[in-house]
Amino acid sequence: MAVRVLVADPISDQGLDVLRSAEGVEADVRTGLAPEELIEIIGEYDGLIVRSATRVTADVIEAGRRLKVVGRAGVGVDNIDVDAATRRGVLVINAPEGNTLATAEHTIAMMMALARWIPAAHVSVVRDQRWDRQRFMGVQLHGKTLGIIGLGRVGSQVARRAQALGMTVLAYDPYITQERSRELRVELAEVDDICRRADFITVHTPLTKATRGIIGREQFALMKPGVRIVNCARGGIIDEEALYEALESGRVAGAALDVFESEPPWGSPLLQSDKVIVTPHLGASTVESQINVAVDVAAEVVQALKGEPVRHPVNLPVLPPELMEKLWPFVDVAERLGRMFTELAGGAHQRIEVVYKGQLSQHDVAPLTRAVLKGMLDPILQESVNYVNAPVVARERGLQVAEIRNGDETDFQSLITVRGITESGATRSVSGTVTGPGRPTLVEIDGYRVNVDTPGHMLVARNVDRPGMIGKVGTVLGEAGINIAFMQVGRKHAGSHAVMVLGVDDPISPQVMARLEQVEDLWDTRVVTW
Repeated sequence: MAVRVLVADPISDQGLDVLRSAEGVEADVRTGLAPEELIEIIGEYDGLIVRSATRVTADVIEAGRRLKVVGRAGVGVDNIDVDAATRRGVLVINAPEGNTLATAEHTIAMMMALARWIPAAHVSVVRDQRWDRQRFMGVQLHGKTLGIIGLGRVGSQVARRAQALGMTVLAYDPYITQERSRELRVELAEVDDICRRADFITVHTPLTKATRGIIGREQFALMKPGVRIVNCARGGIIDEEALYEALESGRVAGAALDVFESEPPWGSPLLQSDKVIVTPHLGASTVESQINVAVDVAAEVVQALKGEPVRHPVNLPVLPPELMEKLWPFVDVAERLGRMFTELAGGAHQRIEVVYKGQLSQHDVAPLTRAVLKGMLDPILQESVNYVNAPVVARERGLQVAEIRNGDETDFQSLITVRGITESGATRSVSGTVTGPGRPTLVEIDGYRVNVDTPGHMLVARNVDRPGMIGKVGTVLGEAGINIAFMQVGRKHAGSHAVMVLGVDDPISPQVMARLEQVEDLWDTRVVTW
């Protein structure tokens, strides 16, 4: 019996040819369906391919009785309810590589247009009939410093092209090792350092809690006069109000924007500035990239329907029942540990060790290691990271990963430890287990014992173990109106150093964190999530 694939958004003919030439696959193209129409017919199909127009909601997935795979011809899956798909065992795949070059080239094009004021000069000649060469005096790229925030697929391609133009490249990426940076011939730097040194700054990160407004008023104040800003990634990474103020003050000479926090950006004052170049989210809009993403996703859908491995799954494929029964309770713990490790220790660790003790050491724990890597990488990467492709993404970023099954005795039936080792030999670690009825529990931070089984926001800090420390921290949080849900202190010896863990009901603002960093004998303050 043939499997049926519904193509609900327009894709290139080359992508359709892949579907139609596949043995045992029937493809129907029905675009422009209303939500209720899609729900009515989706039950007849095994696969669904969309771009960004069609929303694949939980209701659509629920109605897809035969649905096995949803393919997104592009990168973002915001229009797909991935959680609902995962619960139903529906594989979601995307095509993250097809438009990488298109976005990188658009970034370079925007940077060049910004350096030479090409759009404004064109309008002056064609519309205003003016031949004003002095008015559009530009700057050359050769010899300038480019700061790249986010060195993933697109960012690394931008770096290569900028170097070919004779630019020096600085880059911020919390999970790129020094070894990888040397391969790319870029200098790693913190965001603030990039802001102080760069002549051009471009962003290529996903939009997350950590990256929203990563360039704001404080960063603009650090920049040297005449800096130019480019954003072809996601709206919201750059604080648009702060950017407008920096343009008006003259601190920023110009900005080239392909994306906005709200699209279309009608009403944004940035559209009124003659220092701003705007395109309507064209980063992936080339003939070649649209062909590439269509071909890639069509081929992946065919492979998935044949039961073959796919390169770019977004969610977790169904595990064999016997393996799922033993490991599934620890998948959540592993991913939480990975995420917390990144939030606590940052990036640039050359080697990651995932150590399994107790009963877990007797099993094939590869799925748990993948969950750790997903937790570590997902918050900081623009491309999708999941349980299947996390090891590949880690290798691409020069990260060495060791999976260690240790039969030594432990106080727990099973224990997972995530340990990071930097090039200098310094280590950071977190450990967790499952307690009670599948309750993920954090039990160790950097060798200090804790016991946290309540999910949510936490403040973690190192401190000297002496009276009054908890009171000082509590006072700062109390004055900021932040309620403390629980508090723990882990220590090895009285009067030495300790780890302080405080559960809080609300996120802690940068301003409050800055106050905490001024508390004497308190350091390495981090806001993490368990």
